[in-house]
Amino acid sequence: MGGTVIETESEKLIQRGVKQGMQQGMQQGKVQMIIELGKEEGLEDTVILARLQEKAGVTLEQAMSCLRKYGEQS
Repeated sequence: MGGTVIETESEKLIQRGVKQGMQQGMQQGKVQMIIELGKEEGLEDTVILARLQEKAGVTLEQAMSCLRKYGEQS
């Protein structure tokens, strides 16, 4: 019986990890799309940063880091 409880708990942890990974991937995709579209539209970095904060719910520091990382790829 103990093995079943451990297995069930392991499955829950795995599922939680998968769910968190999917959410992080979706968030990253959203951030990249905001940056890419902003660059394509010729927006100033300050406008893109504001959009990232508003639409993706990231802090200014996170937005600046993402812009440095993904802005160069556009």
